[in-house]
Amino acid sequence: MASQFSSHCLTQLSAITSINGFQFRALDLKQDLSTLQSWFNQEYAQFWGMQGLNLAAIENLMAATQHKFALIGEWQGKALFMVELYDPAHDEIGHHYPVAPGDCGMHLIIAPPDGSPISGLSFKVIDAIAQLVLEKLAFNRLVVEPDQLNSKIHRLNSRVGIRYEKAIQLSTKAAFLGFCTAAERQLASNTPSSMALALPSSTQPNPALTTLAKQDLASPSLTKPSSLAAPVTSPMTLSTL
Repeated sequence: MASQFSSHCLTQLSAITSINGFQFRALDLKQDLSTLQSWFNQEYAQFWGMQGLNLAAIENLMAATQHKFALIGEWQGKALFMVELYDPAHDEIGHHYPVAPGDCGMHLIIAPPDGSPISGLSFKVIDAIAQLVLEKLAFNRLVVEPDQLNSKIHRLNSRVGIRYEKAIQLSTKAAFLGFCTAAERQLASNTPSSMALALPSSTQPNPALTTLAKQDLASPSLTKPSSLAAPVTSPMTLSTL
């Protein structure tokens, strides 16, 4: 699977795959480039680090390769999000943990709200992506590496069943390394939601993770910025909770 990551995934998917009301289709660079450029230039999209790029630069960065490809998620007939799936063995993240067969990395951006924000929509998006990766594509683990400052995504990741293993330093950001299996996603879906960050089971948790968890427990606000000092470049961002 690792040597033919993109072709394997796209073969498993039909032209359009529907999951929980979201329609997934392959990113069409000619059709979708201007939409992506608009999303990347939103203020909240700073975590992608692609603001100000022209269409040619975005096309070059988002073009599918043997080891990564992108899908557009549509909802009610409109493009709502873009998710990039990649092989961690051929990404920088692969230097920070022992990549196992069946691992799938994920990057996500959601469109800016069109009208009144819809409560819970971002969680439904992430959960649908987890279902796509772990059930439809039958990967063993979903792998994420969100920026430590992206506090909104940490809470949503926890609700989906993603558990952070450790803090890591990538070339562009200080991040958390997290994983989710199909069983962990199912357990999370059957467990009352908690806003606390899910910490590793180690008896000596990483101080950065502990700090973030305590912050989440202390405040129910989903917009409170993280106090962690970290770069603000990340492939994951949220538009509405």
